[in-house]
Amino acid sequence: MAHNRRGRPELEPGDIPEPNVKPHPTTPGVWTASGRPRDWNGNYQRITRSSPPETDSRGRVKPDRTGEAARRAYFDAAQEWIDSSVTLASKLTKHSTIAEAWEAYKGDLRKRGRLPETIKNYEPIMRDTIIPKYGRREIGVTNTAVIEDMLEYVGDQRGGSAPRILRENILSGMFRYCIRVGALASGNPVKEALLPKPGNFQRRRGGAAFVDTPVVEQILVDVWTSPAPCPTIDKRPSKGARKHRVPTVAQYCEHYDLADWVVFVAATGWRLGQSLGVCESDIDFATGIVTPRGAVRTRDGSAQVWVEYTTPDAEDLHQGKFAAKPVQLPRPVLDMLAARIRRSKTVRREIRKRRLKAGLPPRPKNANWPEDLLFFDLDDMGTRNLKTMGARWRRLASALGLPDGVTPHSLRKHVGNEGISAGLDVTKVADQLGNTSRVLRGSYTRRFQPHDDVTALINTKIGPALDEIARRRHSAAVPG
Repeated sequence: MAHNRRGRPELEPGDIPEPNVKPHPTTPGVWTASGRPRDWNGNYQRITRSSPPETDSRGRVKPDRTGEAARRAYFDAAQEWIDSSVTLASKLTKHSTIAEAWEAYKGDLRKRGRLPETIKNYEPIMRDTIIPKYGRREIGVTNTAVIEDMLEYVGDQRGGSAPRILRENILSGMFRYCIRVGALASGNPVKEALLPKPGNFQRRRGGAAFVDTPVVEQILVDVWTSPAPCPTIDKRPSKGARKHRVPTVAQYCEHYDLADWVVFVAATGWRLGQSLGVCESDIDFATGIVTPRGAVRTRDGSAQVWVEYTTPDAEDLHQGKFAAKPVQLPRPVLDMLAARIRRSKTVRREIRKRRLKAGLPPRPKNANWPEDLLFFDLDDMGTRNLKTMGARWRRLASALGLPDGVTPHSLRKHVGNEGISAGLDVTKVADQLGNTSRVLRGSYTRRFQPHDDVTALINTKIGPALDEIARRRHSAAVPG
């Protein structure tokens, strides 16, 4: 055990040493117990307690013959003093378990304003996979090798991007938090951990695929006019073949009101939740500027809510990707949206009539969304479901013969990649998409492509030498 400069043993935070128990010098039958416990903040304090007075059933004073009563009084006082300094963070030590560190880290995330659904997205990996196997391991003996074992285990159990999410979104922040509160020394063991080999992944990796401008143009034309069949995607073998009329791509997009939304995403490059959260009042048709006020987010796993991020208490949403950012739309897109708003009045009127006929109020009582959503649900005029929109896109993409990696996010990448390739200021393109310049260059620019300007530069530098070589070879080949 380590000793400090005065020769006393160095205690761990929260430890209570055995007291020095001795008889009271003047009072018979009374003992004193004294010691220096250490609280969770690392502070020491001298605590001394004497034998408390006790009486028997007849009211006679009972002497403390061994000093045990004074010892118990000392431990009670020391524990009370230590508990007064305790917080969830300061309770963590290097001997705390991964399960305890995870609970403390969740509390810190809530205190710092992290959205509840973000924590709920992390919870299944920790609750169902990590805690049952590694939850009782002490954080002080969890090194990089153990972290890599966790990542491989999660990859085998859950597949997909689960190892990356565990390392970058959960464990890295959790161990950084443990270092910050003093439970661990500096040096995050997650930082050097490597992800499992790609063979351990069972789902598509690499994010949304890049698409060229001709592909985007063809998608925009097809959602309005394509006569290609758009059958359902049903891979469940237990289901029998159902006979139904297969709509065309244009009919499918008209039935589920997808065409205008696809054009809007292609024109703005916004994320799914942002595009579905736009209101009609956000659009200034005189200037062509759209100033969004909110986004559609997921609450409690499945509920879709419209969240306003222009209020002062929406600090967690002011993180670039959800900050209010006005953008200007091209005139053809504005004309399309103006026609859509005119059609929406008739659609809303029909939905109200249908709800009244079914005995329902025209607008649900628990409605928490604006009444003028640009892209609304066709059942109650509320927010659209994010997962449902993803499923409808997959059916549409399959009918158009697009690769599996082409998602609505591919349209967003198209805006970023074409803006950078055209030589636009990277800050302007980042403002359009709501990204930082670093993320834009790293994730929204197509890499490993031939570049004409680089070829021209190389030709400028070594072209004269190559011309001289060609001239000399030609001279040597011609007889003198």
